[in-house]
Amino acid sequence: MKNHMYKQLIRMISVPVFACMLIVLLSACGKKPVKVPEYDDSVAPQDKVEYFAIVCNIDEVNGKIKLRSVGYSSERSLSFTGGADVKNKYGEIMPMADVQLGSVVDVVYDANRDKLISLHLSSSEFLEKKEGVSAEDIDYVGKTVKIDDKTYRMSNNVCAFSDNKEIELNEICSEDQLSVWIYNNIVCSFNVELGHGYVKLADYASYIGGMVEIGYDVIVPVTEDMLLTVREGTYTLRISKGEDSGTKEVTVEKNKEQVISLADIAIEPKQMGSILFHVTPSDAAVYVDKVRVNTEGSVELTYGKHRLDIVKEGYDRLSGTLTVKSPYKVKEYKMTETSTTETTAKSHSKTTKATTASTKVTTEKTTETATEATTEDPNTKDVNTSSGDKTNNKVTVSAPVGASVYFDGEYLGIAPISFKKVTGSHVITLSQTGYLSKSYTVTFTDDGEDKSLSYDALVSITSLIE
Repeated sequence: MKNHMYKQLIRMISVPVFACMLIVLLSACGKKPVKVPEYDDSVAPQDKVEYFAIVCNIDEVNGKIKLRSVGYSSERSLSFTGGADVKNKYGEIMPMADVQLGSVVDVVYDANRDKLISLHLSSSEFLEKKEGVSAEDIDYVGKTVKIDDKTYRMSNNVCAFSDNKEIELNEICSEDQLSVWIYNNIVCSFNVELGHGYVKLADYASYIGGMVEIGYDVIVPVTEDMLLTVREGTYTLRISKGEDSGTKEVTVEKNKEQVISLADIAIEPKQMGSILFHVTPSDAAVYVDKVRVNTEGSVELTYGKHRLDIVKEGYDRLSGTLTVKSPYKVKEYKMTETSTTETTAKSHSKTTKATTASTKVTTEKTTETATEATTEDPNTKDVNTSSGDKTNNKVTVSAPVGASVYFDGEYLGIAPISFKKVTGSHVITLSQTGYLSKSYTVTFTDDGEDKSLSYDALVSITSLIE
């Protein structure tokens, strides 16, 4: 019994001694023993990281925020709760819902958990926020923005936002009003304060060839089936043609298309009278308001005074004023032959003029022949625009197939379609029944190349109805 107890005591002493010897041995070999870390389960580890970033998305339902580093393309998605410290640039507490996308912020987050600790709108002295900026001042080619007579360069990864989501830069239209964040004189982001909607005119026939004006930015000629891109808001629509004009109040809603009828301000048809000309000699040329008319039948003219000229070689010219004031009238005119001397002189003059005219006609025909030799593709639509220069190249919009294509409000046709390339910045609008209209800003240069454009399918209106 004693021997057994003695053996156990030896074993108990030898185990820790052996362990100590092992440690000494390992130390002698240059290796340290592994230290097992101790954890306090009641305290979670934290690794606070500071981040200077742009707010790209806020998902309050799932408690997620997406941030993009200023000047870089790296992104980070963090979770947040009501306990996150959110403040404006003055250090005042603000709800997360009031943080605008595109804002430049100072962030602290827990890197171990990807959890937001604090978000403060940056108060850096190098940061500026400009509001009420017109998108018309964006130079997409030079990648600059002109604000208050100062030109700022855009960051290579500049971002844009509208309706609480990120958009492509070319989805900003010249009619939009923006907020712009600028850090160290470099534009970081845009946010659309006031977007654009669409105005389609109806019952406009009597105004074709006139001008339509909506607000201060849209002043364009009236053409068939036009669709105007207009900044959201309430405006007075003014339309005119000659001495006739009319006005109408228009409210434009963001991303919505509104049809405005001009029936109540349409130009009243002019009162007309029919004039039957009996001229001797009968083959004399009759001009009304400097335009030759066909006198084989009656001529329709508006009530009022008109200029009348009747000419024929060998006869004295008849000129005067023609007054139309009845529905139907027969007017007789008899011309007087010129004297022999005058006729001879005029005949000589006519011969000289004919020779000159013959030379001129030959030149004109030569010019016309040269023009015909370089006839452009008849499938390429011509465009009417108040800005830019037409080039010898074309632009093709290939998609979305079946959508109506508008260039600066002018209807061109159904995609796929090609039209003349015009330099400068312009707006291409796509529209289709049952879908939301969409506009894109395009910028063309006279680089001697054709341009092909393809856009995403339009969003169905029914898909937005829950």
